[in-house]
Amino acid sequence: MENLTPEQVVEKINEKFNATLATMPTKSDLDGLKSDVEALKTLEAKSQEIEKAIARFEGKMEAMAEKGFKTERKPRSLGEAISQAYVANIDKIKETAEKGGMMTLETKTLYDTTIDGDYTGNIALSTLEAGVSTIARPIIKIRDIVNMGTTASKFVTYISQSVQTASSWIDEAGVKISGQPSYEEISEEVKKIAGTVKISKEMLADLAFVQSEINRDLMASVDQSIEDALLNGAMGGITGILTNATAFSAGTFAGVVPLANITDVIRVAIAQIQGANFEPTHVVLNPADVAAMQLTKTSTGEYTYPMFLMDVNKVANLIVVATTNIAAGTFLVGDFSKSNVRMRESMNVQVGYVNDDFQRNMVTILAEARLVQYVKANDYPAFVAGDIAACIALIND
Repeated sequence: MENLTPEQVVEKINEKFNATLATMPTKSDLDGLKSDVEALKTLEAKSQEIEKAIARFEGKMEAMAEKGFKTERKPRSLGEAISQAYVANIDKIKETAEKGGMMTLETKTLYDTTIDGDYTGNIALSTLEAGVSTIARPIIKIRDIVNMGTTASKFVTYISQSVQTASSWIDEAGVKISGQPSYEEISEEVKKIAGTVKISKEMLADLAFVQSEINRDLMASVDQSIEDALLNGAMGGITGILTNATAFSAGTFAGVVPLANITDVIRVAIAQIQGANFEPTHVVLNPADVAAMQLTKTSTGEYTYPMFLMDVNKVANLIVVATTNIAAGTFLVGDFSKSNVRMRESMNVQVGYVNDDFQRNMVTILAEARLVQYVKANDYPAFVAGDIAACIALIND
């Protein structure tokens, strides 16, 4: 039978029934009527199955609703949820941002999440990146070129010759000259360098990476203090190379160098050191003075220090050490193996309570080292230092 609604089937059956009554029914007519009745029963059965399926579906929907599931799609990520919540609450956010205070931004994800925030002007949602951005420190360079060693004592003692042994040529049967050397004992005391920082226990617990960053920065601070003191000395600490370095002397080069510049000054300083029977190894300059030296030109505009032809890390065949630990406008030339550093205790870091830390829920992180630095008195002439401009004026023709 063609696709008809139950009502249409019933109507057609009635029409056939009435037509049959109007005429004498035959066996064929009765068989056709019986077939239509069976089709109606089949259609009614299918209709009942559909109704049962709909009922089952509605029952599942009610059960899902009771368990808290929604038929609408939920955002699949917190970022998407925040974006939707931001748009939905934009007016409320603007009002809170203008007035200041706290509001709750409700977000719905596959897992319900509520975010509380204290907004005082700008809405800022971000991820905390591990690591701390620290202020740059000078690179450790001087320690790499001095005479490093260790000691197991509080004092380092050395023997210094104060009178040199004498000798001379004599004639046969001549009287030999007696040269009696003299020595003295000199002791250098180990000094301590330390740095501390306080931090709350909550920060250590909440931000695990903070302690390692603080430890690293503290050690860098101590390292920097040592580096600076190796050159300049420190009050109550080590002496420093510059403290006992020999002052620049023009000697025979006074007023005889045409168009004198920083390179000329360094070359004269080298001659001064060699004249004292030492062989210099390094030149220490501020980075600004290294640049000025490399950019120096002749009166005709040519570079006196052509970087494309020469090793920019050397001047007068000496290694150039550029560091901000030496003041701009000054220089130091010397044999740095004559600067002795002896470590009594290498860098170590400790964490503990100091004073009222426990009551204040704070901890103190300590980094410290013990060392001694010295240049033996007889080696002072191995280092020459001076003011660049003043030294140029001394040798300039």
